Amino acid sequence: MKHLLALFCLLAALVPLGAQESYAPMHRLTWEEYVGTLTHWRQKFPKIMSLESRGMSGQTMPVYLLKITDTTVPATDKQVCLITTLHSGPERTGTTGAMAFAEWCLGDDPLAVETRKKQIILIMPCVNPLAMFYTDRFRNEHGVDPYTGGGRLRKLWDVKTLTLTQQEDAPELTAVLSVIDEYQPEVHADLHGTGLQEYAPSQLGSRRMYHGQIMTEVTGGAYSNYALRPWDWRVTEAMIDAGRAAGFPSDRFEADAQRTFWGPELAPLGRKLWHGMPMFYSAHYGYARYHTMLLTQEVAWEQSLVARMQGLMRIGNGVWLDERTPGYPVNRMRHFVGHYVTAYGSTAAERRASRVELWNQQSDFALGFLYPQTVGRETLVVATTAAAKHAIARNDFRPLLGDSAAGIERFIKAGPELKIAMEQTPEQLLAATTDASFSHGIGFRLRLPYREPRQIEVRLNGSVLKTDATDGYESWHADGFTQVQVNVPPQKLPAHGLYFITCAYTPDEQRPTGWMPPAEVREKYATDKLDATPATFTDLPYGTHFRQSMDVWLAQSPKPTPVVFYIHGGGWNAQDKTDIHQHLDVRAFLAAGISVASINYRFLADANAAKVSPPLQWPLQDAARALQFLRSKADAWHLDKIRIAASGVSAGGCSSLWLAMHDDMAEPQSADPVARESTRLLFTATKAPQASFDPQQLVEWIPNSEYGAHAFGYPLSKSRKETFPLFLADREKHLADIRRWSPIAHASADDPPAYVIYTKDDKPPVKGQPQSDPSHSVLHALMLQATLQTLGVSCEVHHSQDGRPATTMQEVLSHHLKPAQP
Repeated sequence: MKHLLALFCLLAALVPLGAQESYAPMHRLTWEEYVGTLTHWRQKFPKIMSLESRGMSGQTMPVYLLKITDTTVPATDKQVCLITTLHSGPERTGTTGAMAFAEWCLGDDPLAVETRKKQIILIMPCVNPLAMFYTDRFRNEHGVDPYTGGGRLRKLWDVKTLTLTQQEDAPELTAVLSVIDEYQPEVHADLHGTGLQEYAPSQLGSRRMYHGQIMTEVTGGAYSNYALRPWDWRVTEAMIDAGRAAGFPSDRFEADAQRTFWGPELAPLGRKLWHGMPMFYSAHYGYARYHTMLLTQEVAWEQSLVARMQGLMRIGNGVWLDERTPGYPVNRMRHFVGHYVTAYGSTAAERRASRVELWNQQSDFALGFLYPQTVGRETLVVATTAAAKHAIARNDFRPLLGDSAAGIERFIKAGPELKIAMEQTPEQLLAATTDASFSHGIGFRLRLPYREPRQIEVRLNGSVLKTDATDGYESWHADGFTQVQVNVPPQKLPAHGLYFITCAYTPDEQRPTGWMPPAEVREKYATDKLDATPATFTDLPYGTHFRQSMDVWLAQSPKPTPVVFYIHGGGWNAQDKTDIHQHLDVRAFLAAGISVASINYRFLADANAAKVSPPLQWPLQDAARALQFLRSKADAWHLDKIRIAASGVSAGGCSSLWLAMHDDMAEPQSADPVARESTRLLFTATKAPQASFDPQQLVEWIPNSEYGAHAFGYPLSKSRKETFPLFLADREKHLADIRRWSPIAHASADDPPAYVIYTKDDKPPVKGQPQSDPSHSVLHALMLQATLQTLGVSCEVHHSQDGRPATTMQEVLSHHLKPAQP
């Protein structure tokens, strides 16, 4: 703002003094005229206006308050709107705009008449009369700016306690705060306007105000402080629409500037951001104390201000977009992802008392709901006491609710949700020691995303609620939702402070979810097979890393079932356990009485990030751990520990071979029951696996080999053709690791049979000849076969050039795992 002021001063210096002579001087309102007008109105409209002094400004000038309302209508159900001019003085049209609005409020316009019946309008037209009528400066005689609360040395506001540190120096601001404390208004509108504060008093002379002096009008907020605005932009737009209908446009801050908000971490981008910052100004007092909606306005033309305030009055007179009772949108006290604690009451006065009481204790509430949210079911959990928070953390409500907890337990058990998602952690809930205490009732709002849901059943703490506006629930369609409002009257507030609301309903329409990829993509990735065969356990963790998980399908059988243990391919750095459906028919296995497990594992990139060398050890170790975990569940899942076959494609096949040929990695003496399980296999059925990582052995069989360097720490960002020669050159350095992690290096006479399938070879395989796909050539299997045959281990190799009938992993696995006949 300092830069803007400097610019204004520079421009002023460049304008010839005679340039204003063509603009007629504007009448400068005097103190006598101001007081005389207020007195005249009080005398003329005694039934709808009262006038009182709320404090004394400099030179013994009262800070006046006008109260405009129809006194023949009880105040019980009236909204309260406060209008102030905290920048009155140099920004003169704020005060004259307030006077114009007061004049309209006292008139015969049907909207004004309606407003007087439905609202109490409080207007403080001149908060700082010394500045308005004498000094043209923001500060009062003690150097305090009522708008910001700034003093000569520092701000007077103690934001933590919401008090003024030198109250005696701010009588004008104290007067405003006394009105806010007495009336606890629903809305507080602060008016600003045109002025000449950028000029020194000696420069002003007689040209303080002139006809034609304007400014960019702004509705709902302040350029310097984006926290001074309504929380609902639709309030602002309603006011802008009213002004535009009267011929007056309005600026929309960052929206018109097309800039995003400022924030501490964005400070380096300051020149590209909206320059307003969130600061505590005096108008925030009402919000902080009473949840009052605040807004500011810049006024160039008094008629514009009146038009825009008429738009605000219509909101206070009517029913807000998603509410059922008239008034401003100020009754939501706490929220958590579209779920709300609301004020309680059938009148504005009751809701105001509840609003203020709940607002000042809502920080002690804990909110949550069943997650993930599910069609046909909605919940809200609110804990207002330490005991209630402890019950939620322990997921045990019977100590508080007794037998009524059964209703909650049934609702939870009937649904697919995974947890009660709370805004606080279980540890924080268990550490809670304070209780909120309130006596004016409490409300809750849930929203169902359907127009006409049927069979709505709402329960509070397990007990069915009746449809009732004061003791039960209401439902109505508004703003695209079916709103469900639960009302708990003061006499039924539970001492334990737990409010567990469940809502079951039947949607009025079926909405499919889950976008499906094109048919060609679904066919390639076996999407339809995946969806048609849901796992018994999905994403079941067998370790702490997020990739250490498996899907398990359990076959139904009177006897323990054999198992296909599948490891996906992708060079240990891509793909996912769901690719089992591209290579195997899980449903057919289940029909044959064979259970299935498909695993994810940590990638080479994960190992590289952890500086694990060679990175290959992580995916191979994970394969072993997953197999042991599966065996540890054999009794619970009715599995045959002996009849487990490993399967996989490419890198997944290599992992399967490594497991099969490695000596048993069980640790019988381990304290970890999973580690005590065996890693031995009945056999392997793999497709296009690699058997060796020895680069020298590979080039002997396949001269154009390029596989393996990525598994031993060479950059994943480079191509295999680039890294393999480096790996070959460094062979001696890696020899110990090559022998440890190559399947073929562990071959022994007690290894299980291996069935290996290749389908892409385009010519008969000959050792020492280049291959079209060197990483997936059948020569890998023939190399393995040559080794295993000398040990007496069966290794059956199938490929497209062998002249035999083709077979698949599915056929091999089904044939050799076929359960024994009873």
